[in-house]
Amino acid sequence: MKSTSEELRDEILRRGSDVLKAWIGDERTKKRILAILVAGKHLLLEGPPGSGKTLIARELAKALPPMKVVDCDFNCYPEHPTCPQCTAPRTFGIRRKGRTVVVPGEERFVRVQGSPELTAEDLVGDIDPVLAFRYGPFDSRVFKPGKIIRANRKVLFIDEINRLPERLQNTLLQMLQEQTMTIGSLEVEFGIDTVFITTMNPEEHTGVYRLSEALRDRLEKVRISYPTPVEELQIIELYGRHLGADVPPELEQKMVDITQRTRVDKAVNQPASVRATLAMYEIAQSYALLRGDKEATVGDLREAAEVALHGRVLMSPDSPYYDAPVRYFREIIEYTLGTS
Repeated sequence: MKSTSEELRDEILRRGSDVLKAWIGDERTKKRILAILVAGKHLLLEGPPGSGKTLIARELAKALPPMKVVDCDFNCYPEHPTCPQCTAPRTFGIRRKGRTVVVPGEERFVRVQGSPELTAEDLVGDIDPVLAFRYGPFDSRVFKPGKIIRANRKVLFIDEINRLPERLQNTLLQMLQEQTMTIGSLEVEFGIDTVFITTMNPEEHTGVYRLSEALRDRLEKVRISYPTPVEELQIIELYGRHLGADVPPELEQKMVDITQRTRVDKAVNQPASVRATLAMYEIAQSYALLRGDKEATVGDLREAAEVALHGRVLMSPDSPYYDAPVRYFREIIEYTLGTS
């Protein structure tokens, strides 16, 4: 039986860069990501919001073939079920159903949103008090698995891992090193066959923690940058929703010019992401439809751009626009679109 990493490697070697064709980015970055996964390593995607990190992880999971599993929380092989739910007497839990299910590749994806409020129980698992009363607190059947164990034979994706305190980061070390997870109170060890992908935004400094050296040493880092203007236009065409009004190509270019400008301006602490460009594209259409028109105009974009930038773009503390960001938005919009 092939491991999840081997399944993904085979698909990458068969399809090449097409595995990531949904992500609009440079070919060298794609090759770097795929090479890391072919080598069976763990992947850290480092980049700003809206650069497609989550999309990359989902596309990699989608590349996995469908898998047959026992309908249990541990995703056991039907030919060799080993978890407490499957090996318990037939009167217990899921095993009595005897069900085998097929999980498609896009569902072989377990997401964890990094947060200081997460607990070890969320990641590893906890004791089910009802089952503990029935079978006793030290019976392995009472264990309710967390996200890590539920990711067995799947892609485990932790978004913004630097939002996890170090004590939670350390719960990942055994899984990354040995592909197992030990539940101390039960003295039970579970095998974890997963492809581990995680992300972080290095520019963010509020509510984040330093990545522990032990964890960082087990991850291969790839930097994801904002798209180029040409790539961003492709993203609009591919992912922008068509709401019923046309957007002339010259307006699409202006949208990209506005967001790109925020990314090179030293007065900006957090620039506009691709989501801001897509928001401009869709809200400009909305303004046209509200006006009863079937084509967006420069005036529609002017209004849409201010809406899309507000709340997304943060000014630097030493910027003259720090207390007046709207003035900054209007200035770059006027500079790009003209004052008419």
